[in-house]
Amino acid sequence: MLKNKKLLLKRLFISILFLFTLTGLFASGKQEAEASSEVSSEEISINITDMRGRTVSLPATADKVIALGAGSLRLVSYLDAADKVIAVEDAGHGREKSEYMFSNLATYRLAHPEYKDLPSIGSSENHEGIIAAEPDLIISSAIDVAQLDQLQQVLDIPVFAVDVDVEFYDTDTFYTELEKLGKILGKEERASELVSGIKSAMLDLQARSEKVLDPKNAYAGGMMYYGPADLFRTTGDYIPFDFTGTKNVMPTNPTGNLQPYMTSLEDVIAASPDYVFIDSANINLSKSGFADNKQVLEEEVPAFSEKQVYSTFVYKYYGTNWENQLINVYYVGNILYPDLFSDITVKDKAEEIWNLFFNKSLDYDTVVAKQKGGPGQVDWFN
Repeated sequence: MLKNKKLLLKRLFISILFLFTLTGLFASGKQEAEASSEVSSEEISINITDMRGRTVSLPATADKVIALGAGSLRLVSYLDAADKVIAVEDAGHGREKSEYMFSNLATYRLAHPEYKDLPSIGSSENHEGIIAAEPDLIISSAIDVAQLDQLQQVLDIPVFAVDVDVEFYDTDTFYTELEKLGKILGKEERASELVSGIKSAMLDLQARSEKVLDPKNAYAGGMMYYGPADLFRTTGDYIPFDFTGTKNVMPTNPTGNLQPYMTSLEDVIAASPDYVFIDSANINLSKSGFADNKQVLEEEVPAFSEKQVYSTFVYKYYGTNWENQLINVYYVGNILYPDLFSDITVKDKAEEIWNLFFNKSLDYDTVVAKQKGGPGQVDWFN
């Protein structure tokens, strides 16, 4: 009897010990789970300052993106994140109702023809359509902070603002923009690769421009900016001139925004450029403008009398074609300073730069055909 009682107590003790052990393991597991939950909670969002100075809480990994406004989808394309785009606006993607069907003038659409097959959200005003698409991130090129905040509040979706007005004059801002986009799109390595490639091109161009001993006088016309125009839409801040040590015969935009503006026949005559470069986006309208003033231009302007008139790749359409702008620098340098750019062929350089910006190959002749123009001497004098 005593023996059985001792055996019973021993079993009871073992059972109690086992129960305490289980309780401890459960508590430990719960703490680990809670800790893991806290880490996961921290990892599902990040706080980042966008290009308009707004601090935005974004998903750590954005897999469903909609880009709104001119230039924003181009930047997403540069980051090789086209697979994250779930819907597009009507504007600029072959759906807009316009007599000017210029969709291909934005090179990123040639690099990603699949965009035109994506569902449409219409525009940034179509809040219901955007919400229905269920993106986890909106990238917008809107400038007004209040507008951006309101959009984010209405949609209840994070809105990250990009700066599409930045030019290569301010490369640090452009690099920062690419790096921030790389972070929020999970494309940091791609952003680093792109920034490195642009820096290399900038150093190369600087080295060449420093050797220019006889700066040429040139005029840029036919700029596409908020719609078509002829050769009298010009710019006083033209990177292909500034980055090749060339004198731009036109002043900067009187508003100070560095954008193209309309000038006059009298101003072009007074400026007396030796070379003229026309944006291919408006090559036909510019040719008509030349024809209307042919006699006086050929008599009064050296570039026209000497037939030193050339076309370039499209610089602005639905924002800035930064990749084409860089190609145009090399092309203008090749025309004005052939000795300093003798190792450059526009075809090879263009394909190299497109590959840098889009991480995929584009054929030079195909792009020229799609954009209905590219670098070359114009045929206006035949």
